[in-house]
Amino acid sequence: MCAPDPNAGRREAARVENNRRHAEYKANSIKQWNKEADFKQNLKTIRGLGRSRAEADFEEVAVQARGKALSEKEDLARQYFQSKSVNSGGRSNRYGGMKQANYHAKVAKLDKQMFKLATVGESKAREGIQRREQAMIQKEYNALGMGPQFGMPTMMPPKDRAGQFMNSLSFGLNVATGVMGLFPSDERLKRDVTKIGQSIDGYNIYRFKYVSSDREFIGVTAQEVLKKKPEAVDKLSNGFYAVYYDMIDVDFKEVA
Repeated sequence: MCAPDPNAGRREAARVENNRRHAEYKANSIKQWNKEADFKQNLKTIRGLGRSRAEADFEEVAVQARGKALSEKEDLARQYFQSKSVNSGGRSNRYGGMKQANYHAKVAKLDKQMFKLATVGESKAREGIQRREQAMIQKEYNALGMGPQFGMPTMMPPKDRAGQFMNSLSFGLNVATGVMGLFPSDERLKRDVTKIGQSIDGYNIYRFKYVSSDREFIGVTAQEVLKKKPEAVDKLSNGFYAVYYDMIDVDFKEVA
């Protein structure tokens, strides 16, 4: 007959404690898994709701603005054709040409405003979505006890602001370009300006580059044309001047 084991009680107590710890670990693991599953589901909901709400808000504003612009275009066209002179030749013909140029310039402004809404407005809507997502996601991370070590993305400003401005400006004027020869000619948009001559009508002709481009162009300065022939200059909604080159004896062109 074997002698009784003096450590049997200790071993049994250790086995029971080990089983208890193992069961507790499993229970905690299940709780953490459930929290992570809830987090993933909440994240999907947050992203879906945040994006859909922001996009819906933006689309509503865009539709309203587009409808307003189209209505204004219709009014402009009605006013233009109602007041259009039918006489041909001489001063009447020139006056009719000026009214036509004015009409197309206003239409170009509306198109430019709609384009800016579709680019800048959408960009802001997307940025708003990202910021709301980040704030709500960080709350979920905090609820899980994860802290900020996962690194929330930082919103950085776009780099080529001047280039983006010139791109939107040229796109906004594409309706006018070729119709009445409207080009941005404000001296504030130019650099490396060199005078290369003078036209028969007395307009100074310059070679220059736009602030956002290395390509060279030849043309006039809007501020000078404004003093000599104000009807050939239009002030855009952003405060910069553009020139109707078909109303002066200088051609706007790119240097090859």
